[in-house]
Amino acid sequence: MFRLSFTHFIATSRIVINSSTRSFQRLSSPSNENIILSTTLTDNLYGFKNFIQKRQLTNTVNIEHDKNATIHKSSQLPKVYTRTGDRGTSALLGTGSNRVSKDSLIFDVLGTIDELSATLGIVLSTCSIPELSKELENIQCRLFEIGSCVAANNRSSRFTFNDSILINNLEEQIDKMTNELPALRHFILPGGGSQTGSNLHFSRAVCRRCERLLTKWLNNQNIEGEEQQDTIMGIYLNRLSDYLFTLARYITFKEGHKEIIYQKNK
Repeated sequence: MFRLSFTHFIATSRIVINSSTRSFQRLSSPSNENIILSTTLTDNLYGFKNFIQKRQLTNTVNIEHDKNATIHKSSQLPKVYTRTGDRGTSALLGTGSNRVSKDSLIFDVLGTIDELSATLGIVLSTCSIPELSKELENIQCRLFEIGSCVAANNRSSRFTFNDSILINNLEEQIDKMTNELPALRHFILPGGGSQTGSNLHFSRAVCRRCERLLTKWLNNQNIEGEEQQDTIMGIYLNRLSDYLFTLARYITFKEGHKEIIYQKNK
C-alpha cells in the first residue's frame, strides 16, 4: 500500500495525504505489527507534507519569476502608437524627418491599397477552397510590395515592382476559370447566394478605385526612367480587378448559386 501511495503521489502531487490517511485508519489495530506499520505511515505523511509545501513554494517562486520576466519583456516591445502623426502629417520611406500632410494624394493611394488587402482578408475568412486562399494571400503580399514602392515615392531601388510574370500568372488563372464557367452573355449584378462571391465583387470595386488613384498619382510624379515600373504596377491592378471579377463568378458557380442578371427597365 505504501508503494502504491508513493507512486500515486509522484504522478499527481496531491490527494496522497488523504489516501495515506485512509490506509492508516484501515491498518490501525491493537496488534504490534499494525502499530509499527501505522507509525511508519504517519512518519511518511509528515515527509510528504513537507515535500508538498516545498514544492508549492518552488512553484510560487517560478510563477512570480515568469510573471516578472513577462512584464520586463513587454516593457521592451515597441508601442503601436507613436503620436508623431497627431498633427495630421506622416513620414514616407526614405524621407527622414520630412513630413507630408495626410490629405496628400499619396496617402489616398496607400490607404486604398491597404483597404483592398483588407477586403481580401474578408474573402479569405469565408473562402472554402484552400488553393484559392493561398493565391489570395500571395496577392496580399504583392499589394504590400506595391504599397512599399509608393511609400518610397517610387524612387528606391530597395522597393521595386517590375515583374511582368505576375501579370501573366493572373491571366493564366483567369483563362483557366473562364473555361469552366458558363459563357457571359449578359451584365451581372454584384451579390447573389455566395457570400464569398459577393465579397469578391466588393474587392473588385475597391481594386478599380485603387487603380484610378495610383494612375493619378503616377501621372503627377513625372519621374524620368520609371516608366517600366509605373506600367507594371498599373497593369497588375488592372488585371487583378479582372481576376477578382472572374473569381467571384467562379466561386458562385462552384457553390451552386445562380448569377443575378441585369434586367432592363421596361
